[in-house]
Amino acid sequence: MNSNIFKYFVLISFLTISFVEAKDECSPEFEITKPNSIIQSTNTSDDEKSVFIYFDQSLSMQGYTKNQPGQNNLYVNVIDDLQQIAENVGSKTYYHSFGKSIVPIKENKISQVIKPSFYECTSSASDCNNQESKIHLPFKMAKANPDGTYIIVTDLFLSSKQLVGGTLSQLTKPLKSILKKGKSVGIIGVMSSFNGTIYDIPTMEGGTVSYTEAQKRPFYIIVIGDQKEINQVKKNLEEQHFTDADDSYKYTLITSTPILQNLNDKKLISENNISSKVTKAENFKFDYIKETLPVVKGSNGVSKFRIENTLWSSKENRCSKINEDDWKKDRRIEISKTSGSLTGPNEKKLDISMFSTVPLKKMFWGRKYFYLIDVYADKPGNASEETFKEWSVRDSDAEEFKDGNPVEFKTLNLTKIMKILNSVANDEFQPTLIASLALNFNLLK
Repeated sequence: MNSNIFKYFVLISFLTISFVEAKDECSPEFEITKPNSIIQSTNTSDDEKSVFIYFDQSLSMQGYTKNQPGQNNLYVNVIDDLQQIAENVGSKTYYHSFGKSIVPIKENKISQVIKPSFYECTSSASDCNNQESKIHLPFKMAKANPDGTYIIVTDLFLSSKQLVGGTLSQLTKPLKSILKKGKSVGIIGVMSSFNGTIYDIPTMEGGTVSYTEAQKRPFYIIVIGDQKEINQVKKNLEEQHFTDADDSYKYTLITSTPILQNLNDKKLISENNISSKVTKAENFKFDYIKETLPVVKGSNGVSKFRIENTLWSSKENRCSKINEDDWKKDRRIEISKTSGSLTGPNEKKLDISMFSTVPLKKMFWGRKYFYLIDVYADKPGNASEETFKEWSVRDSDAEEFKDGNPVEFKTLNLTKIMKILNSVANDEFQPTLIASLALNFNLLK
């Protein structure tokens, strides 16, 4: 057995705990659970990577390009620097607009994106690219060439009819493929000044109305690719633009692989995690609290853990007299319970209440026990839904919200969009072994 994978705890009289560093003869035969292979990046070098940037050309985006007196225009500032940010990520950058379709933009025309004229159309309505916002199109391109990094700038203002049926599947199918390949989706929301018209606000009667009184409104930078590139874009934006206390931005990472590593790796789990001051207790607790969590920073983390455990006992409690045949496996499946979550700055705890279901008082005294525990991350969290909740307004509430003459306008169905993205990521999530523990102890009176 590989002694680097497991740590052995010995409980002697009154449950005083100490470590055994290597396997001895006092353990039954058992299989070591192999940790999952965690895929979070590709082998493509930065020199070979291309960056593809897509600008939402729908008419509602025009208001970001016009200064609002007394408000900080982060949209113009961010777009100005996006070209340089892209160069930090890849070797070549390609620019596009999207609306009804994707249209390439020449590099010498990028400056037009921050001008109102970019969002206007002098052609017939059927030829204009500013009447729709088919955000699934850049996702489809990312699916076709997963080695690239994709940056989408949009207001994410999607109606309910765009989030159901075939229209929804046009977004979720590419996303599912992207996540399967180990890629992630970073979403950076930025509250910026706004001086224009917000179109297609749904009404209770079934139609739509417009609104022109907003002074602030969030826009979103969606980055699809390896977590390394997503973090690079986020880091550059934070350092260059989100330095003032008044700057308002939000971030989440949609990924099907939120686990960074197994806690046993590099001995992140140790005797310091065990509540060792237990005397004559019926059970004891294992706590893992760590500032640097074994989950991807900014992701939804883990909301539910699961234990798989096995307990063996031997009537002979002296190692020198124990044979392999002396070990008997306990039939009980649930012995301990786990709780806690690793989902955000306020929830950083993994608790294992050992022998809470099968207390020590129901076990035989005078015997030797060997207890093997595998702890799995069983379900991702949904922290992003709470993170972006205050910026979201539902279809059914949009008209009433508009009638309140808000200065800061919210994003239509943003919480629903986050739920959809999380649902796809959760479907692709595989239960992941997060820690393994083995306890070898005598139960003495």
